[in-house]
Parts: sequence; structure tokens; C-alpha cells
Amino acid sequence: MQLLNSVFLISLLSTGLVSALAPRSSVDGPCTGSGGAPGVCISTSSCSSGGGSFISNACPGTADNIKCCVKPKCASGGSCKWTSQCGGTTQSGLCPGPANFKCCIPSSGTGNLPGLDSVQTRNARAIIARAKGDFSASQEKQACYIAITTAFQESGIRILANSDYPASLNYPHDGVGHDHDSVGIFQQRPSWGSTKDRMNADLSAHFFFNALKRVSNWPSLPIGTAAQKVQVSAFPDAYNKHITAAKSVCNAGW
Repeated sequence: MQLLNSVFLISLLSTGLVSALAPRSSVDGPCTGSGGAPGVCISTSSCSSGGGSFISNACPGTADNIKCCVKPKCASGGSCKWTSQCGGTTQSGLCPGPANFKCCIPSSGTGNLPGLDSVQTRNARAIIARAKGDFSASQEKQACYIAITTAFQESGIRILANSDYPASLNYPHDGVGHDHDSVGIFQQRPSWGSTKDRMNADLSAHFFFNALKRVSNWPSLPIGTAAQKVQVSAFPDAYNKHITAAKSVCNAGW
């Protein structure tokens, strides 16, 4: 019997079946980088292309191209962490790896921002964090001024569901509007993204900023003009009355 078992094992080795049955790397699983930094086990190519750095011998398994990837800086003051480890605001699209490994921005400051209640402050801080993540240092604050100005006019910086668009009522919201099929802080219509994403402060701000980047010479435009270029509102001059308040919010939240 012992001889038969030995012959069977030799046969498995020769056919490669033992290798196939051996433990593989925990792809997309957690790992610990240098200094205890949170990391994710992904391919070295994905890590490098995502702006991260990798270390060897920190992931289970034997695949040579799967290593522990960390990214200690993904935005202003932020680093890539698992969402369960983040005590601040998370931003998508800035970290390599799975969807729940995101850029974590520590909460900046406490209390409400000038002229805002706690709900508006929460949403404004998400917009501010996204501005810091989506723009260079020379442009991020101007982008914030434009976004907060727009948010004041469109929703009062609140995540609005829509009574005429029932799907939006399935997601957390701060109030209910009824403008066509527009939802969220920036009153974005379905062409902007999924209902779920438009009802998310971080992602709806990301959509807004992507559109702003497509506006020619936007940093040099008056704030109200830039907002109108993005929103194409029927009331193009309505944004101007919010500019002073928006600047105060952005400056205090920075």
C-alpha cells in the first residue's frame, strides 16, 4: 500500500496536479506592508500602474507576481486603506486593488462649517476631500469654490432623492425633490451615472469635477460661469449669490 501511495504521488507530480492543488496567493486579500501599513495582495504590474509600491514575502501562496502593495499617499493627507479601517472619508479610484481598498482621508476639523448644519457639513467635507483628490494643489481650492457654489444652488448641499424617480428613494438621502429625474447634491440626471453613485456625496462630486475638467480654461473663469458651464442651468445667474458663502465653507474646511 505504501508503495502504491508513493507511485500515485510521483504520478501527480509528473502531471502537475499537486502544483494545481497547492495553496495559491490570496489575490485581493489583505497584507501588511512596512511599518504596519495596510496593503493588498495584487499583481506587481497592477500595483505599479496604480501608483503603489510592493514588498515580497508578505502574501500567502507561491505566485511570484503577487505581492503586498501599499500606497502611503493617495490624496492630500490620505493613504490607501481597507474601508473597515478608515475613520474618515473614503475616495474611490485612487488606490490599486479591489473596490473596498480605498483612499482614506482623515476627518479634518470638528464641528459644523460656517453657515452649515451637520448634514450640510458632512456633505461639504466629502466634496472638499474629493477636490483635494481630483486636482493639483494649484487648482483644488478653486474647484472647491465652484463645486460648493453649485451645491448650494442645486440642493442646499443635501443629498436629494426624487419623488418622481422612485429608485432614488432606496438610497440614504437628506430630503426629497422633484426636478425631472435629477438626484443628489448636484441634481445630476441618469446620463451622469448610476442612481446609487449620484446619491453618493463623494462619487457625485467626482462626476462634477470630471465635467469641470472638460470646461476650457475653467480655473480662469468666474466661479458662477464655471458652474453654469458644467450644469447648463435654466437660471445661469443663480449661482453668483452663493459664491461668498462657498468660499467661506471651503476655506474653513481646508
